[in-house]
Order: sequence, then C-alpha cells, then structure tokens
Amino acid sequence: MTWYKTSFKTPAGIDPVVLDMQGMGKGQAWVNGQSIGRFWPSFIAGNDSCSATCDYRGAYNPSKCV
Repeated sequence: MTWYKTSFKTPAGIDPVVLDMQGMGKGQAWVNGQSIGRFWPSFIAGNDSCSATCDYRGAYNPSKCV
C-alpha cells in the first residue's frame, strides 16, 4: 500500500476543479478528509482492438472519449 499526500491552491472563480488520477493505478481519493470516490485504470479497445488516445482534461462531457 502506498499513500500520496499533497496540497495545492485552487484557481479563483466557480469553475470545477478536477483531479487527474491517470498513472496512479487503482485506489481511493480523499479531499479535506472526505472521500471523493475510487478510481482505476480503464482500457477500452475499439473494433480493431486498438485503443484511441483520448484527452480527458477540460470540461465534462458525457460523450467524450466514447
């Protein structure tokens, strides 16, 4: 088991803040003592068995990288 702890300043304004857990493997994320959920790598292969590169950064969109 490995623990990572960090601190950062959030940007001014009301825009949402996103944690990019890519490369962290499988685990749970906590912010200010509150669980914000579990995460794990996702690998989705297309019809040709090759996965396309997708950039998940930016505004949330439910059809992004589908």
